[in-house]
Amino acid sequence: MKTLAQTNGRGQYKTVNDSLYVKATPVRDSAGDSGNMKDTAISDEALMAGYASGNIKAFEKLYLRHKDPLLRFFLRQVSRRDEAEELFQDTWQRLIKHSKAYKSSAKFTTYLYHIARNRLIDHYRALGRQQEFTQDFDGWEDDNSSQIPIEPEHLVQQEEHKHQFLHALEQLPALQREVVIMKLETGMTVNDIAEVVQEKPEAVKSRLRYGLDKLKHYLRELNPSVVEGAS
Repeated sequence: MKTLAQTNGRGQYKTVNDSLYVKATPVRDSAGDSGNMKDTAISDEALMAGYASGNIKAFEKLYLRHKDPLLRFFLRQVSRRDEAEELFQDTWQRLIKHSKAYKSSAKFTTYLYHIARNRLIDHYRALGRQQEFTQDFDGWEDDNSSQIPIEPEHLVQQEEHKHQFLHALEQLPALQREVVIMKLETGMTVNDIAEVVQEKPEAVKSRLRYGLDKLKHYLRELNPSVVEGAS
């Protein structure tokens, strides 16, 4: 049986059932690719409820809406693309497996990324690096970073600055990096992110602030012209 991200030779992706196919364009590591695919007339929650009732087209829409940012969520946090793609596949497979347990009162995005985060932590644990998800505030402080006139969410969409952005992102502690990625890639609110990581909103807000300030600091060190060009 093929996994979700394996094609049948016609650009289609199989679900866990060999008789069911979900058409999708290949996942890409580029910001904003899936925006024009979104059909926002139907909420994610309604689509997930529909899929749980057997509507495969509903799953297709969900997959198209969320595949690119979800892949980037993993690409930004593991060292190899094949590892990121495996985690990506596993997340969708787990979503499929437990689809009937989904309650429409839960926001789909937080539900999806909670599954993704758990899979990421499992991956870190297998590598003996689970302690990285217990190290939060590291005492770092830079009073100048918050004054830097630069918005990281703009840089990630600019190809000429993408390398610097990704390198700077790698320097963040795991707990700060994940909330920064969720904020920049999905636009989730602090409360939504708090639900994903099972922490109080105040803790998430602190991680996000330190993470973004530190990201600006690293970007300034890597390429001062990036900061100057943003002023």
